[in-house]
Amino acid sequence: MTRRKKTSTLSNKPVRPHAPLARTAPAPRLRQSGGFTLVELLVVIAVIGILISLLLPAVQAAREAARRAQCKNNVKQIGLALHNYHDAFRTFPSGSMYAAPIGPILSGPYSWGMMMLILPYLEQGNAYETIDFRRGDCGAEIRRLQTAGQPDPASTPMPVFVCPSDPHGMQTLLSGPAGPLPASGHCGLLYPGCYLGVAGDDEETANCGGIYHGNGMFYNLSKTRFSDVVDGTSMTLMVGERGIPSDLGWGWLICGGTECEHYISADRGLSPGDNVPSYLSVLQHFWSWHPGGTHFAIADGSVRFLSYEIDYNAYLGMSTRNGGEITGNP
Repeated sequence: MTRRKKTSTLSNKPVRPHAPLARTAPAPRLRQSGGFTLVELLVVIAVIGILISLLLPAVQAAREAARRAQCKNNVKQIGLALHNYHDAFRTFPSGSMYAAPIGPILSGPYSWGMMMLILPYLEQGNAYETIDFRRGDCGAEIRRLQTAGQPDPASTPMPVFVCPSDPHGMQTLLSGPAGPLPASGHCGLLYPGCYLGVAGDDEETANCGGIYHGNGMFYNLSKTRFSDVVDGTSMTLMVGERGIPSDLGWGWLICGGTECEHYISADRGLSPGDNVPSYLSVLQHFWSWHPGGTHFAIADGSVRFLSYEIDYNAYLGMSTRNGGEITGNP
């Protein structure tokens, strides 16, 4: 009997190894946060305070630098407008157009000033055309226009006449008996400005009563020409900056008094002013809200920032047009 050979039923294919069992990752532990401690919080606050104290002066300095640059540009524009006026009329405008003495302080009548006369050269020709110059008392003319509801140049602030650093700039005042300063001139609603003409080195009269024979560029009924500036246009002051008093009672550039309103002399030197109401110690000298000095337009059209530390005699020499002084570059 033949025995049959037993055939294996196993496949010749390679046997796949068994995949390992997947291991389950352990659940993450929740980390409990304790937050800031009081000491850490105080340290953070102190660091923030230090950073603010370091950055704030820098920010303020940058802002003042921008305001000072704008103020310098205002003075430059006024200087160029005065030059253009001279080109048109062969003379600079009068510092004040009123001929008779004003009399005691804060009394009228009132006068158009040099800034009013150069409005067409400051792109303000429409404002200039609203005025009838045949009326001698500018206060009466301004009140007439405002009562009739017509446009006038006195009640609309013009940025070119105001220093951006002055905290009282671009503010209007109702003058006369119905306003907060009943003893002031009766010139309607108006706004003060910061830039006045340089009348020379002598006040001539007391209490802002007017200068009639000035040796500077602008005074009552002045008609100064370039040929009159024998000291040299590059060394003669033309327009300077003076802060606005806190009660807005002076600096009425369009319509106001004469001296201390449209021009002042250099007689009292160059020194800081203050945030105070109107009184003579801040009205009768040039000063600004910029640290260290104030801007001046020079007769040649340039602008200089004169320090409060300038030599007094050099400053007086620069304020005159024909004094024959020899002054260096301040």
